[in-house]
Amino acid sequence: MIREKTLAILGLSIVVFILATAASFAFRPGSILQLKNLKKCQNCDLSSADLTGMDLTEAELQGANMSGANFSTANLGGANLTNADLAGAKLSNVNLGGANLTNANLAGASLIKANLSGADLTDANLTNAKLTDARFSNANLTNANLTNARMNSASLRGANLTNTKFTGARLDNAAWLDGTTCKEGSVGECRQ
Repeated sequence: MIREKTLAILGLSIVVFILATAASFAFRPGSILQLKNLKKCQNCDLSSADLTGMDLTEAELQGANMSGANFSTANLGGANLTNADLAGAKLSNVNLGGANLTNANLAGASLIKANLSGADLTDANLTNAKLTDARFSNANLTNANLTNARMNSASLRGANLTNTKFTGARLDNAAWLDGTTCKEGSVGECRQ
């Protein structure tokens, strides 16, 4: 009898712990409503949220946790994403033109065919990011970390690459600053 009560209490404690822990890592539906209605969600939790196709032009998302979120085909043109966590986020075919991504964490994010023209990516972490066919025309990548990023066929025309780290980055067929195409086998630097 005592053993059954002990097991029941232990089982209930485990269930409560799991539910409490899971809730602390999930985004709040109210954050999505706030974002849709006000285009403001600073320091909020949108981790793993589905924001596919949303118009978030000039949204204020400074410091927000959007790791693992799906933004595919969304419009984030001119958005402020300073210090945002977008690790592992799905940003394929997204417009980030003119966005401020200063000190943003985009490690492992998928930005295939994303428009980052004129974006500010100063001090951004793009380690292991998928950037195939992404457009960085006139973007600021000062001190950005692109270690092991896949940048095949990306366009870097007119970008500021001051102190940008390309260690292990794949640049096959990428359009370099002056428009020349990087040769196959360009790893860590553009071979012309």
